[in-house]
Amino acid sequence: QIIATAERALRQLEAKPVLGGAYTVVLDPMLTGVFIHEAFGHLSEGDNVYENERMKEILALGKQIAVPELTVVDSALVPDLPGTYVYDDEGVEARKTILVENGILKNRLHSRETAAKMSELNTGNGRALTTNFSPIPRMTNTYIDKGDVSFDEMISDIKEGIYAIRMLGGQTNGELFTFSSGEAYMIKNGKIAEPVSDVTLSGNVFQTLKDIDAVGDDLTFTSGSCGKCGQNGLPVGVGGPHIRIKNV
Repeated sequence: QIIATAERALRQLEAKPVLGGAYTVVLDPMLTGVFIHEAFGHLSEGDNVYENERMKEILALGKQIAVPELTVVDSALVPDLPGTYVYDDEGVEARKTILVENGILKNRLHSRETAAKMSELNTGNGRALTTNFSPIPRMTNTYIDKGDVSFDEMISDIKEGIYAIRMLGGQTNGELFTFSSGEAYMIKNGKIAEPVSDVTLSGNVFQTLKDIDAVGDDLTFTSGSCGKCGQNGLPVGVGGPHIRIKNV
């Protein structure tokens, strides 16, 4: 791990700042996982929907909100991940919840309270950081399910694009997001080219979900922690394959 970190640092010493603009961007699995957690996962939590009339309209169940190739899952049943458990903190049995299936919004994440208020299925996502807090809707292990496109296929027809790796930092504001990648490279004529720095990706999550035009075949998970309503450091898992997004 120390050697890998040092090698990344040395590569970035040679990196020149990226020229701003709209590119086709490929996200590595770690950045894919953080993106879907931060930009979409929080919008899937029941309290973030029923308290917001605009989100109720945008996130109507049964609505096509993404490309047909995209499926998004939150599951407390994936073995050996931080967000895995048998029962949530309200005693509801854990489950695998498909949030988006083939681009269609299917479910959202609920505690007992939000499921009752919205007359929807309780998904077993009532989580509390400690017994000092009340359970609220929280993610478990959230990921974009794998597709069938290899990484080489994904970059093969990109004339000029960016390969973004790992998240350095970022923020979301409703449906808007901004993420900085920890490492990045230009893609030129279907090949990974020179390293670039200062790569910050921004956009509207709902437009971005419709601009994903390739989903990789290499699903990977990583560990993380999540903060919400003063309950910071809740263990979660994030995951996904490589994805390709146009016009970022």
